[in-house]
Amino acid sequence: MAAVLVVIAATGCAEMLRSDNANAQHQSARANKEALAAAKVATNQAVAARPVGGDALVRLLAGNTLVNEYRKQVADAKPYFTTYEYFSPDGAYIARDTYSRRTIQYQAVGRWRVSQDVLCINDRADHASDRCFTIKITSANAIEFWNHKPGDPFHNLIASTVAIVRPGLQTPEYVTTSSPYQR
Repeated sequence: MAAVLVVIAATGCAEMLRSDNANAQHQSARANKEALAAAKVATNQAVAARPVGGDALVRLLAGNTLVNEYRKQVADAKPYFTTYEYFSPDGAYIARDTYSRRTIQYQAVGRWRVSQDVLCINDRADHASDRCFTIKITSANAIEFWNHKPGDPFHNLIASTVAIVRPGLQTPEYVTTSSPYQR
């Protein structure tokens, strides 16, 4: 019985015995595994959509802000978090949101480009390299972003769906408090 308790205690304390770096790597690997599983489920549920690329993709994005509203429940009148991604006709990319990037001082700035049928975004504030996507349009005119990462487990899995497109650079309409993010 004592041996069983020692094994249980050692198993439960494994994270405490790792170095900070090893624990962070373990947590990151676990989060990545969970994200991959969620992306596979979302991909299986994605609606049949038609691909869009080349000049048609440039016309779809250039000069527009894609707005993504996140609600905890479908019935919630107001989202708890909203993102704004602006695709300037000159290739500039500006990302804002209602939590951390509300103003010009805190917006993420980068570049976007379309190469053949792939959209790539380089957001210097968040990513050292390009994030690339193939784009599809649903019958309801929602824009689906599909990861384009050949050789990566996330390749050809859906990343997000955006249903709101507004002309011009948009400013977040309200400020989110940190309370939805606290545990």
